[in-house]
Amino acid sequence: MDKGQRFEYDIQKRAKAGTSATFRAAAALYLVYLAYKLIRSSVDGSSPVPPVIGWLAGLIFIAVAVVFSLYTWKRYRADLEAARLPTGEDREDELEDPKDEL
Repeated sequence: MDKGQRFEYDIQKRAKAGTSATFRAAAALYLVYLAYKLIRSSVDGSSPVPPVIGWLAGLIFIAVAVVFSLYTWKRYRADLEAARLPTGEDREDELEDPKDEL
């Protein structure tokens, strides 16, 4: 995909890609929030589990959030690429009937 070039997109597919990415991003942010709460309660001493386990669980949640965010970005880019309408050159290729070549 060229950086300076503008493409036309299928409106429904592009909207679906954006909606899916938004919900995935919200889930990743929620994982970060849960990690924050776990670590904070470990520091405060209000957690019933030992602080080391709270920190470890919080770091695991953050790692999962980062990986899920990367997946979200990759999936969004792939969905956006799938929503792109063919350009003029691509349309000509699609219009040609392979039976005409025989």
